[in-house]
This record gives sequence, structure tokens and C-alpha cells, in this order.
Amino acid sequence: MPMDYSDRLMKMRNASRQSLETSDTRKPPEPANEDIRESLNISDSVEVVFPLSDVILGYLNLEETVAKPLPDGFSQRLYKFMQASEILWTGPFPRQKMVFKCAPNVVVKAVRKHSDHTEYTTLQFLQNHRPSIPAPRPLGLVRMSGITLIFITYTASKTLDDVWKGLDHAQKSSISNQLDMILKDLRSIPYDPELPLGGVAGEGCKDIRRHLRTSDKPIKTIIEFEDFLSSSPQAHSSIFVELLRQLSLLSQSQTSLLKVVFTHGDLRPDNIMIEMGEDNQLTVSGLLDWEYSGFYPEYYEAVRCTNCLAPCDRNDWYLFLPKCVSPKRYAQWWLLDRVRETMFL
Repeated sequence: MPMDYSDRLMKMRNASRQSLETSDTRKPPEPANEDIRESLNISDSVEVVFPLSDVILGYLNLEETVAKPLPDGFSQRLYKFMQASEILWTGPFPRQKMVFKCAPNVVVKAVRKHSDHTEYTTLQFLQNHRPSIPAPRPLGLVRMSGITLIFITYTASKTLDDVWKGLDHAQKSSISNQLDMILKDLRSIPYDPELPLGGVAGEGCKDIRRHLRTSDKPIKTIIEFEDFLSSSPQAHSSIFVELLRQLSLLSQSQTSLLKVVFTHGDLRPDNIMIEMGEDNQLTVSGLLDWEYSGFYPEYYEAVRCTNCLAPCDRNDWYLFLPKCVSPKRYAQWWLLDRVRETMFL
């Protein structure tokens, strides 16, 4: 998304509110407090989707591994734990999604009506199969009052977006090179061709443009994946879609040894954590937000990196994308997808 996307949404939202206030049509007032925690009910039961780690259980004053049935007072302890947490991030719609710091090295992502566990299963997968990737460690996932609570590790640092404008060319190049090494490591994770593309736990493939689409059946080949991308319900012409499909098939026939690799799916400065060392040396310390990750064709990260690049964009981040996922490396696929983007206009 554009770097100022949250600000844009907030401005649009405020403008909409002002319009409603001056309209003759009477609407119920917006809630004064839009904290997602207001929806948590202390008397509601808790569903443990993925077991809470010993770290989280310790903060809840539970010494032993929680098993079914949950101990008495568990809901109350979790409720109080959440209410005492510090707000770390608030998006444009805080009643839908917020992030809280609930302990010195722990954060919890609270999301309303969230049934997709791709991010959590990816973090588990990386912890077990490629712990060298600087990703948060999963600490448990529970659901209460329709709110999914995802507990992960936290390290205090800044996002690349916080500092990018102040960096010189050498610093930007250094960050790009570090990311290139991290992504090469990520992309070297072996893919089992017997498994479907997409999320590591069978969550399916995702296409995020004007809205989120998830494949409704397993996708096992790059051809099937390309068909999924071209199956937009917004497409106005079957001829247009068929031509794109033929171009895709031609691209595949001309690209030897096209691989399926592990993909982050949302690589942007907001999701890249950095630390400042001595002599203003920057180090990439973490990659966040793995909701759209999984095994995808090797060109797809290049497509996703520039998904929100607009002709009027002035952010030179796009000129420093890591080499292994640069559109220059996958120019034919990247250009094909930019044409496909017109189906969503």
C-alpha cells in the first residue's frame, strides 16, 4: 500500500463524518471509543486455536500448560491482561484491528472476525524450518468475543518507513542488499511439489488488489495460479482474459526452470524493522505482517512489492527493491500483471 495510506483513509473518514454531521439525514453517532478491546466481554469463553506459550501463561499467572477444559477464571485473566496492554499501533479502523504491547517482549495483534491463520502458521513454519529469517516468534492464538488475539514476540525498533526519507544513497543501498540476502534465504526453503501453492497449512492462494480474494480450491501449478489471477469477477471481457492467459502461457514456455519459492507477499517499508548501530549503520532486524505469505511462483514477490506503485508515486523505495525480487529480474511477468491490474479498475 502507499506509504501514507493510513493517513489518506483517516482523512477520507473524517471528511465523511463531517458530511454526515451537516446532512439532513440523521445517523446514529459514532462510538466515542473505537478501541477494539471494547468488544471483549469478560464473561465470554475463550477458544484456544493454537496453544499459548509458557511465556504468555506466565503473564496470566498460569504455571502449567493449559489444556481443555480451561481453568476457572481464564477469561477474566485474559480480559484484564488485554485491558492493561499499551496501544502500539492503531489503523484507520481501530474497531477492526489494533496491535498492543502487553509485555516488554510481547505484542498481541487483535483482529475482528478473523478466521484465516496464514500469518501464524507461517511464523510456526519459519521457526521450525528457517529460524534464520528475522520474523517474530509465535506465542499462541486465541479467540474471544469474536476477536482473534495473535501473540508474538516483539523487539523495540523503528520501521524502515520511519527513517527512509532521511537516508542517503549508501544507506538505502545497504538496506536493499541486506534484504536481498534475507529474501534469498527465504526463497531457498525447499518446496514440496505435492503440496498446493499458497499458505503452508493449506490456506490457499491470495490475490490482493481492490479487495482480498482467496482461491476456493487447491492450486498445484503455476498455470493454475495464473488462471486464478485472471479469474477476476470484475473482468468485463472474456476475450481480454483469454488473451492474458495466452500471454501467460507464452511467458511460461519461454522461462526455463521457473520455480515456486517462499514469498513474504507484503514487502514494504512499513513491514521492515531496522536498528541503528554505531556510525549510523542500519541493520534489518525484522520482517512483519506475514498474512499473505506462502509458496508462490518466483516472480510473484516482485509483483507484490509494487502492487500499490502509482504513476504519481515519488517514493524512491521502489528503486531500491532487493535484486532477487526486483521487477527488472521478472520484467515480462511484472508487465503482464500491470496489464491484468486493469481488470480491477
